[in-house]
This record gives sequence, C-alpha cells and structure tokens, in this order.
Amino acid sequence: MLSYEDFEYELLDSGDKSRIEKFGKHIIKRPCPQVSWNLKVPASPADATFVKNDKEKKWLKNAEIKEPFYIKVGSVIAEIRFSENGQLGIFPEQFDNWRWIQQQVKNNSKRSLKILNTFAYTGMATLFSSAANTEVCHVDGAKSIVKWARRNAEISGLQDAKIRWVCDDVMSFMAREIRRGKQYDGIILDPPAFGRGGKAEWRIKRDLPKLMQLVQQILTPNPIFVILTCHATDLYTAEDMVRMLEKLPQFKGRRAEKLLLKIPSRKGTELTMSFGARIK
Repeated sequence: MLSYEDFEYELLDSGDKSRIEKFGKHIIKRPCPQVSWNLKVPASPADATFVKNDKEKKWLKNAEIKEPFYIKVGSVIAEIRFSENGQLGIFPEQFDNWRWIQQQVKNNSKRSLKILNTFAYTGMATLFSSAANTEVCHVDGAKSIVKWARRNAEISGLQDAKIRWVCDDVMSFMAREIRRGKQYDGIILDPPAFGRGGKAEWRIKRDLPKLMQLVQQILTPNPIFVILTCHATDLYTAEDMVRMLEKLPQFKGRRAEKLLLKIPSRKGTELTMSFGARIK
C-alpha cells in the first residue's frame, strides 16, 4: 500500500507566512498566510518562488527548472506545473486520504464498486480509487484540469482503467445521474469555498447542504465510504463535517472520523491545511 517513503515530496519547513517544499529534486517556496511562527531550519535556496502581493502574482524560477516535471506518489505519477494561482497540481495534505481510499477499495475487492470523485482536480484520488473491481467517475468543472488528470492517468499506466472523465458542474451532473437511476458505492467530496463549473457558480455556505442531499440520493444502499473535506475554516468545522456524514441514512449507527489534513515535516513544523471527515 501507499507509504510516505514512496512519495517524492517533503515539507522542509513552514514559517514566516510561507512554506518550503521539495517536489522531486526541486525546492519550492510558496506563501502560506496562516503560518504565524518562525522557520525552524535554515532555508535552502528555492528553485521556484511564488510571489503574491497587492500588485502581482507570479512565479520566479531558476532557468534550470523545466516545466512540467514529474514526481512519484507510490505507483502513480503526478505531472507538476506552475499554475497562475500558485498551485502545482497536487495537494500533499490529501495523502492520507489517498492511502485510505486505496485501502477501502482493497478491503472490498470481492465487490464491483462504483466510485464518484467530485471537484476532482488533477485526479490523485481518482487514480488511487482505480482497481480491477472499480469503475471511477471523475468530475471537475474545468476542462484544462480534467485534461491534466487524464494526463496523470496516462503517465501512470492507467490510460485503459475504467475511469469516466467528466467536465461539468458537480451538482448538475449528480442531479442528472440521480434522474438516470445511477448510484455509487463511494463518494469523494472536496469542494472549494467558491468556484465556477461551466455556467454554474459554487458557494459552499449556500450549496453544501444541497450537495449532501444529492449525496444521500446517489449513494447505494450499502456504500463503502464517503469523504468530505473543506477549506472554508470561517464557515465550518471538522465537527460539522462529521455531523453531515452521520446524517446519511446509509451509514445509520456508524461514527464518522474527524480529519485534520496535515503535511508532516521531518525537521520543521507540520502544517495543517484543512479539515474534514470520512465514514465507512
């Protein structure tokens, strides 16, 4: 199963409103406004730094650094690119969820499973859901991001896996699936605080309760899991996520697990990026 030793990523340190990370062989520095403490270890020179202030947002990169480049996440290969918003294509704080998803699929290997990954970004959770007994549906509202996710599948040798790639607004897609009588055994939910998919606009405070109603309708009677993670720390707590999952009738009597999505650091300070819950 997936382990950190097979992950070509490391949080070297965090502090002074920044985080210093190593992706493959490259050291990258990015802003991290919630970090109020000081850096613990002497900072190595960064190969790339994301600058964000009132006047500009841009990457400052050494000439030697090539784009894209690739890192291993266990058996999966992730293509790393320097996005205009400071992202690189993976969220390392989701690593434990990727490992957990892979384990749940393995624990139910004698069943044929259908997994729905929503707000699915570049597809790490999609690829760790993929197995001989699974059909995975990957849904994201950005065509370029879905293309990136498909590329990750191809370079990981999963181009022939049973994955359905969908570019659509998540709630519109789920509503259509419900009308078609489609159901899923596992659902991954990682909604942003705000976003746009197609012509639709997502606002988590307004739309998350509606999303959970759709989840209830689209789950099979005997599901294997639901994961819900959240980035709106001013609106929700991990305890709220737990309550939402425990209200799903398919999991009646089961307890959800509260999550703090952390990036461990061997020498510096670990970094809590977001929170959520999961139930099985």
